[in-house]
Amino acid sequence: MEERSASTTSVTYRTYDAGSHIIPHFHTDPSLTIVLGGGYEETIGGRSGMETRGSALVCPAGIPHAQRFGARGARKIIVTPSGDLLDYLMGTMPFQSAPVARSTVIGRLAARMDAERRTNDRFSRGAIEGLIWQASAELGRGLAGASVPASTIVRRALALINTADGEPLSVADIARYVDCHPATLTRAFRREHGCTPGAYQRGMRVRRAASMIRTTVLPIAAIATSCGFCDQAHLARSFRAVLGCSPSEYRRRA
Repeated sequence: MEERSASTTSVTYRTYDAGSHIIPHFHTDPSLTIVLGGGYEETIGGRSGMETRGSALVCPAGIPHAQRFGARGARKIIVTPSGDLLDYLMGTMPFQSAPVARSTVIGRLAARMDAERRTNDRFSRGAIEGLIWQASAELGRGLAGASVPASTIVRRALALINTADGEPLSVADIARYVDCHPATLTRAFRREHGCTPGAYQRGMRVRRAASMIRTTVLPIAAIATSCGFCDQAHLARSFRAVLGCSPSEYRRRA
């Protein structure tokens, strides 16, 4: 493993063995992963996907994820963004939904980063920083290109959900508010966030509960009630569906 810094952003190059796996865990800092080669299955936020060369994906802080590597293992560039880069990522894409995009352009940028790492002269640091920004822009373009037709619908729907203060809203109610068919709304959410409006709301409540579990000593039962769940068992089921572990397991790892 090698590590260097691009401005205040750290960059780590990692190689993973074929057939290995990483159990569910979470990080205290957000990261951006760019896949150099090989492939693996990433499970995060209640969904799974195969990531190969040319994949760029966000892992938000505090969101458990797990990985299972394929027959060729994998090589990854892991960027821990801060400062302007973190502000850019959080301001231009649905950062907390752990977005992912895949393109040949991202694959070529990753290869150039690796070449600069091996060159390692006095110009490499600046070159790597510029390539990270380009990869971030391609990630944003990939997400925007998949969701342009629905962006206005989803923005208005999210505004309504955010003003509901955790109270669940039905797809029909949200669709009526944004003046579209419920099926159109659901398709829009799937394109932009990889889930239905109901699952998105559940994820919001689970992430709020996770934050309280991580930062307070309140009993889990009290947190469940505070976050709008019927009881601790209801929270536990939703927690495992979204984050891949139980609330008590999450607290032990925090």
